Amino acid sequence: MTNSGSQTQAYELPLNERIRTLMRLESLFERLHVHADGEHSADSRAALGILLEIMAILGRGDLRSEVLKEMDRQGQTLGRLKNRPGIDHRRLESILESLEKLKRRLDASDAQVGRNLKQNEFLSALKQRTSIPGGTCGFDMPTLEFWLSRPAKVRQQQLEAWMGELDALDRCIRLLLMLLRESAAPSKAVAEKGLFQQSLDSAGSIQLLRVLVPSELDAFPEISGGKHRFTVRFLTQEDPSERPRQFEKDVSFGLVVCQL
Repeated sequence: MTNSGSQTQAYELPLNERIRTLMRLESLFERLHVHADGEHSADSRAALGILLEIMAILGRGDLRSEVLKEMDRQGQTLGRLKNRPGIDHRRLESILESLEKLKRRLDASDAQVGRNLKQNEFLSALKQRTSIPGGTCGFDMPTLEFWLSRPAKVRQQQLEAWMGELDALDRCIRLLLMLLRESAAPSKAVAEKGLFQQSLDSAGSIQLLRVLVPSELDAFPEISGGKHRFTVRFLTQEDPSERPRQFEKDVSFGLVVCQL
């Protein structure tokens, strides 16, 4: 869930595995930047945990190649817009230039993004201990306790160095998802008694659904769907300890079908 301006809240549903992975990494990188800048040792500990989560995702496949393919695909799609009337050619050229620069940077990086992090003894030891609940206590990992006791500036600089190995990937993901989210304008929709359903064009390459909800609405959307159809069901939850229940009023919301 991401903010979309001060008046609405955006809820999103990725419709393929590639976009799901990119969005998970986007969320992790956002949290990593916040905690890496923190001065408290708890921030540094949280940043390390997030860094390990990112490394775990990177270890599942050749994500670098997947991102490069997506950048090529988006670049070709946007390139075909050059001769269309009404296009902001200056902005389009700027976007294409940014895509190409970041693609070259990622392409020039190591074939295995974050390989040095995987070979880091400190991070490897931490990874082994995190599989045990509470396994990173001071008596379990005195090396971690020592590192956390270092001055905030020292910890921040070390985290910045480790994050630097992932910076090209981080920037590529941010640009790709920004372009995808801005690939379509919101349309107005109404969920009657909290329920909205719509068919999707099976011939299109729809990758992401975005539901823009008024911030003051005392309900949230649960989005489900696949290649042919999707459903938006609005729920309300007065107490987090209770199960959400159907919101029975009509809800006007913004719908964005992204298929760059």
